[in-house]
Amino acid sequence: MPTSVPRGAPFLLLPPLLMLSAVLAVPVDRAAPHQEDNQATETPDTGLYYHRYLQEVINVLETDGHFREKLQAANAEDIKSGKLSQELDFVSHNVRTKLDELKRQEVSRLRMLLKAKMDAKQEPSEHG
Repeated sequence: MPTSVPRGAPFLLLPPLLMLSAVLAVPVDRAAPHQEDNQATETPDTGLYYHRYLQEVINVLETDGHFREKLQAANAEDIKSGKLSQELDFVSHNVRTKLDELKRQEVSRLRMLLKAKMDAKQEPSEHG
């Protein structure tokens, strides 16, 4: 039984996919091969508030062999244009479920941050 994907669902992952080009496009320095191991363990910080979420999405997407092949073959223009997001329709159900759970966790985290910010703004006005 095919699962129905909401019409805009592939575009929810477009911002993380756009960041893939920055994360995965690391220049190769052939003069220093001993530093390669260090670079492989450390991912560059994008400076975004959702950097951890982005990394987790990338890690989950890379567990799908078909999507990983398409990702490696894609260029920055494919990612920016949304062409690569069409491949999300073909990821396994297990990957889709993991992505949904990651999204729920991130939305929950953002809601808690927003609530804390709103509470912090209301506290001074209640006392003064």
